[in-house]
Amino acid sequence: MMSNVLGIMIGVVVVIVGIILLITWWPMFIKGLMATLPILLILIGAGALLYFISELKSKLEMKKEEAKTSENPKKE
Repeated sequence: MMSNVLGIMIGVVVVIVGIILLITWWPMFIKGLMATLPILLILIGAGALLYFISELKSKLEMKKEEAKTSENPKKE
């Protein structure tokens, strides 16, 4: 019980200090955001491209396999 109360108090103090520092360092925060946002967009875009290209290749391979099995049905 005491550790929960201590954790809540530490959390409140950290949030208050974070808000104060964000207000104090607002111009530096914006510059940091401006520096990281293009890099994040490039990485997210590249990841999306790789994912969807691999999905497209996978679907094309599945269609080729379906075409092979429909042309050569197994004789039982």
